[in-house]
Amino acid sequence: MKSRKKRLPWWAIVLIVLFSLIIGFVLMSVITIRVFVGDSLTMKGTLAMASYGGFELPDWYKEFVLDVDRTYASLPALSSDPMDREKMLTLYEQSVYGKTPVDGFETNFEVVKQSDAFGGKAERQTVRITVSNNRGSFSSDMLIFLPKSSGKVPVFVGENFSGNSTMLKGEEWPVEMIIDNGFGVATTCYSDWAPDDTATFRDGVLQLFDDDSLSAYSAWAFGISRVIDYLETLPNVDTQRIASVGHSRLARVSLWAGACDERIALVTGSCGGGLLRSDVMGRITSDGTSNHWYTPAYLTYEGRDDELPVDMHTLFALVANRHLFISIGENDLASDPVSMYDALQIAKAVWRDGYGMDVIPDGSYYDMRFDTSVMSESMGVNVHSGGHKFAENDWQVYMIYMNEYVQGQ
Repeated sequence: MKSRKKRLPWWAIVLIVLFSLIIGFVLMSVITIRVFVGDSLTMKGTLAMASYGGFELPDWYKEFVLDVDRTYASLPALSSDPMDREKMLTLYEQSVYGKTPVDGFETNFEVVKQSDAFGGKAERQTVRITVSNNRGSFSSDMLIFLPKSSGKVPVFVGENFSGNSTMLKGEEWPVEMIIDNGFGVATTCYSDWAPDDTATFRDGVLQLFDDDSLSAYSAWAFGISRVIDYLETLPNVDTQRIASVGHSRLARVSLWAGACDERIALVTGSCGGGLLRSDVMGRITSDGTSNHWYTPAYLTYEGRDDELPVDMHTLFALVANRHLFISIGENDLASDPVSMYDALQIAKAVWRDGYGMDVIPDGSYYDMRFDTSVMSESMGVNVHSGGHKFAENDWQVYMIYMNEYVQGQ
């Protein structure tokens, strides 16, 4: 008698299919990410990139990716002596972004368009910035919204990803909400100042400067400073309450502009990334797609990342003795929320010991409650629910912090 083969039950077949789909999805995601980023990420960093999809990742996945060594071997020490700040800034310039130009050029402004906005609650301006020297000239437009007020108003300054015409279409900049809270907004498109491309990044403002050490970040931070130049000409702007803002790579632009330009009273960054010495963050590689972000000296540290004389905690510390506010996405694994928070904890010693300012309490990322910020005289931190995004909650706590801690005219 012929024996009948046993068939798997239907639920087992369903489980096998689901498991196969999950494994296939993960493998395809890893392959796609590796093709894009090359060797610039560790395997855990590659797995962390899955958070960019915007969907909620399971807790076991987060714990696997983020549960890494948190000793940060070879992390450079920070000096709390205010006299050492310029040395620290020079070291960062030399080894990461290059020196942002401060002279050798002239800047002119032309108001191209002016009108009321938001039903008359605000004034809107489009202003052309022209930078020139004996090598030529460069122009970029900025967009400004200022609430109509009898007094001077504080302003958030930052660069946008997609152009000024998109500012009222997306969710990253809730302009009307900001206006309703008595703050102004000034923005310009980052890629105007330097195309975000390794081959063409010098086709923007950098063509005016004969300095091969300048990076795209040099140009992007330079753009923020030129916006501030114009704001200083407006009698209804409180120039002592200017805050820089930015998200993702533009968070680092905000931080770098804040390090270089001390007219910025509050420096903020949303999802800007953590310590290079974390297993989740990117590694230094000379064949990556973002080499133009850095000065050539940075790429010489390939294969010896632990010798880089600075890290994210250094960039944070360069804001002292002004104010710093860091926003973190709880599901933003690729930015490594744990080491971002750790970098802030390490950097706070500069405010506390060097300037006698109050700092946030000791603790770890895991002590934070989502959408509940922690603030002090020198700094604040907010972990917004969700992933790699510029959350409305971040804007709300920035405005609360500005009103409570940043004194103006």
